[in-house]
Amino acid sequence: MLELLQTDPLAWAAVFFAVVASIVLHELGHALAATWEGDDTPRLRGHLTWNPVVHMGWMSIGLAAFFGIAWGLTPVNPHRFRHRRWGDVIVAAAGPAVNLGLAIMATALLELSIMSNAPEKIANFWWIVALLNVALFLLNMIPVPPLDGFTVLDGSLNMGELGRWLRTLGSWPMLFVLVLLSRGGFFSVVADGTNLLRLVWSFVLPGGA
Repeated sequence: MLELLQTDPLAWAAVFFAVVASIVLHELGHALAATWEGDDTPRLRGHLTWNPVVHMGWMSIGLAAFFGIAWGLTPVNPHRFRHRRWGDVIVAAAGPAVNLGLAIMATALLELSIMSNAPEKIANFWWIVALLNVALFLLNMIPVPPLDGFTVLDGSLNMGELGRWLRTLGSWPMLFVLVLLSRGGFFSVVADGTNLLRLVWSFVLPGGA
């Protein structure tokens, strides 16, 4: 990100905006789902807002600006969910579902930009948004704590003692997975997933393949 800021400030701004907006919308997905489940914690803590500082904090925003790495957090109280176990699943899945929806929308707009011969910078922006949200969807759905995918898996299968034990490990399982992903082909999977969505839209949109 620092090199991009020096060489192409406009591209840096596009990436920074895409990262922050995608994380804010992800967290809003959790907040709205929790509210629908009967938990007023997000509202009471001020998380029903577009303000990225509330969802991410200044440290996360700073890291997004300089390194392209960021995170968000939404406070919820599962004991207030009307569906309890399945409420946990719904709220956890809502964030990644938002990212998947954004990826689908971005690939559609990318294909439309290409078909209409829009300026290359516009197409590049939608490509960045699509890649980022496919990555966020896949990353968050990895079934290790404290990622959303683990909550979805644990709530769906009721892992019992195993689930509780894994939660006691804190963020270590996630850090281990991130190290493995950095050494493997995660970004190739992200690119392949994005291109798959593009392929679908190329057949769906008027004037496509």
